[in-house]
Amino acid sequence: MRPAPTRGGPHLHLGGDSPSAGPVHGGVGGDRVFDMSRISVVIPARNEEKLLPHCLFALRQQEGDDFETIVVDSASSDNTQQVAESFGVRVIRLEEPGVARARQAGFEAAHGDIIVSSDADAITEPDWLQRIVAPFTDPAVIGTFGTIELTGQRIWTRLGHAFFTGFQAVNLRLGHPLFCGPNFAVRKDAFLEVDGFRVNGRYPNEAEDVLLAQRLKKRGKIVFLPHNKVVVSSRRLDKGQGLRYTGHHAGVYLKVCWFGNARRGRKSRQLHLDQRS
Repeated sequence: MRPAPTRGGPHLHLGGDSPSAGPVHGGVGGDRVFDMSRISVVIPARNEEKLLPHCLFALRQQEGDDFETIVVDSASSDNTQQVAESFGVRVIRLEEPGVARARQAGFEAAHGDIIVSSDADAITEPDWLQRIVAPFTDPAVIGTFGTIELTGQRIWTRLGHAFFTGFQAVNLRLGHPLFCGPNFAVRKDAFLEVDGFRVNGRYPNEAEDVLLAQRLKKRGKIVFLPHNKVVVSSRRLDKGQGLRYTGHHAGVYLKVCWFGNARRGRKSRQLHLDQRS
């Protein structure tokens, strides 16, 4: 059972991982091998028959194969369910769409006590999974998150990505961890304690990952792993609306982090930023 969080306030840690580090090297976890049978990876998917195979193939290449993979088919009208089943993963079918609803269903159904979030368009490196779970060898850690990199070389893609990366870095320094759906992990018991992705009994239309992070940060350590990245599709930014899209989401994050209900607990700036070498 996870020990109760300390009363000295939550902690935000900058993990000391590096591109040259071993597959289980993380912000806290050191070089100990993590028991992968304790891990569940949850992937929400809606009409993702084209991109989902690439995601699942990359997961097959992960170091350690005892983890559970769950694809939550969010009311797809294509062959998403059949594609997932062809990879032999566990499939949950929902008749009502919504990414927060899909993540919630997958997280609640997961058998693992550490749940890793991914997306159907996410491509991972072979050591990604072990890196993101390594800090959980510290029982005080309740969450970890990494970075994302977008495909494509269009100017809007590059500008949008640069804008969001800088925005994420600033918020991190100010004590606001910004989970990104394709690349974070949590302890299941902590997730359930805060009612998961639901807010006042309802599912948010967006920023469900950031809302979750704001509630979790009050309960224990959250570790940022800046070199543990996933590559995701830039399809939204490739429509020539990169700055508009990222600007909209930056506004949502500002509302969540600084003006929303999660801010009322004051003061999130009490979080400690521990730069690890």
